[in-house]
Amino acid sequence: MKNTSQRMAAARTALLLLLGLIPGLLAAQQPKLNMVKIADNVYTMVEAGGSSNSTFIITSDGVVVFDTFITQSDQTLAAIRKLTDKKVKYIFSSHSAADHATGAWWFREDHPIYIASKNQLRDLLGERGRIYKEAQESNDPRNAVYKGKELILPDLVFEKSITIRLGGLTFEATMEGAAHSTGDVTLYIPQKRVFLMGDLLNSEMHAGGGSLVPGDGSDPATWIKVLGNIMDRRLPVDTYVPGHGPVHVGRGVKDLEEDQRYFIAMRDAVATMMSQGKTLDQIIKEFKVPAEFASYTHPERLQTTLPLYYWELSGVER
Repeated sequence: MKNTSQRMAAARTALLLLLGLIPGLLAAQQPKLNMVKIADNVYTMVEAGGSSNSTFIITSDGVVVFDTFITQSDQTLAAIRKLTDKKVKYIFSSHSAADHATGAWWFREDHPIYIASKNQLRDLLGERGRIYKEAQESNDPRNAVYKGKELILPDLVFEKSITIRLGGLTFEATMEGAAHSTGDVTLYIPQKRVFLMGDLLNSEMHAGGGSLVPGDGSDPATWIKVLGNIMDRRLPVDTYVPGHGPVHVGRGVKDLEEDQRYFIAMRDAVATMMSQGKTLDQIIKEFKVPAEFASYTHPERLQTTLPLYYWELSGVER
């Protein structure tokens, strides 16, 4: 039991490092984002190396932004200013990780309403907020971007769903469940046939683990279920926008089908190794990615996500 606990603690430490919960790793680089047109007046800021994506929608009455990151959202704001003189009216965040929920400061002059789930507010008032403060107080030059920029908290929170209307468009935010994080929020814009997934969807790259708060870290079983729930709605969606990785404009539900197959295949591969008597350490060291997903980038994430399958299959409470 002690060895199991030690291995789990070591895996959590590795996860903390790779997720960027140590602030210096978050701000080590400020990669260049490229603007990709998803639909008319819908744009996603994408970084080729796989950093977090941010999407904005321009309407006749203002702009809506989904996901912000303190080290990158200045680029999102600059892109908006080049395309329109409309102010940012609403900001949504998919979850409370720093690379999705810390960049509202850049839009402060427009006085937008920041909307998030209650789970996200709780996290930002707790562990995530403490991490941000540590970055602000750090003398590490990699954290210089945090200096003088307060962590802006949500103005409006919801439990299950919320719908707003702006400039003739409908924005439906839904709390999908604790799959990647303590609670993953999506945003559907039916008139644009666009569905913003946050980190529920990673495109052409391995999934990353989520929260390290005891009891509510990433859960593969819930992740698979949530993806199924979204597909079961059979919404008329042309493009599902990932939280990381390139956007497959027009690919539709095939992205979600691939995402769900990914988790099932990865879990099955771990289960096979466990049936062979492999320990978690051996699985992490010897794991071979299933052929369909062998081209996925960021294999370093496997060090933090393989334990998720192992713990689930072992029935271990984390």
